[in-house]
Amino acid sequence: MKILQILEGFFNPPLELVAETLDLEIAPLPLEIVNWTEFPYKPAVSVQVAFNENELFLQYQVNEQSVKAEITKSNGSVWTDSCVEFFLSPDGNDEYYNLEMNCIGTALLGFRKKGEPAIHATEDQISTIRRISSLGNLPFPERKEQTGWKITIAIPWNVFFKHSLKPMSGRKMRGNFYKCGDGLSVPHFVSWTKIKTPGPSFHVPEFFGGLEFE
Repeated sequence: MKILQILEGFFNPPLELVAETLDLEIAPLPLEIVNWTEFPYKPAVSVQVAFNENELFLQYQVNEQSVKAEITKSNGSVWTDSCVEFFLSPDGNDEYYNLEMNCIGTALLGFRKKGEPAIHATEDQISTIRRISSLGNLPFPERKEQTGWKITIAIPWNVFFKHSLKPMSGRKMRGNFYKCGDGLSVPHFVSWTKIKTPGPSFHVPEFFGGLEFE
């Protein structure tokens, strides 16, 4: 997958401008793979990905049959809510970052080597990740109704705290994109690339796909 530059020369562009530019210039990538037959539900999900010299930009658009946002603490169990995720292995090996965010923007960011405990980003580091959700930022219990929502995210490169990732142009990495909702009335687990494990697991860098930053 090729990831294109946008907003070159802009430092901390407004998220509204990021969203508008992504919609104009970056085609949505659908997340369509249901990996485990016991969890067949597949919400409509896509992600738009781009970058500039200062930040990585992600925009998820979701339409699902119910939505929940109860976790408000950074590095909390956001995967139990309506959650989108991005995993990145800068060196294409078994070390990777997992950024997980519920539909109101509560974030978890960790770094780990497969099979080992995570090292989580600090609250200060997470606070530099800019985000805006169409559902706002206040928690709510599960709403069992068809709901569409969008979240736009700008991630400073230095938040990937075990690596030095600038400059980005020409780099090749590996990663995956996900949508889940472990604690919803209908749990689901969808991904960009196929995951060949017996049960739900996103922490499998051997199944990440290729990412090439243009």
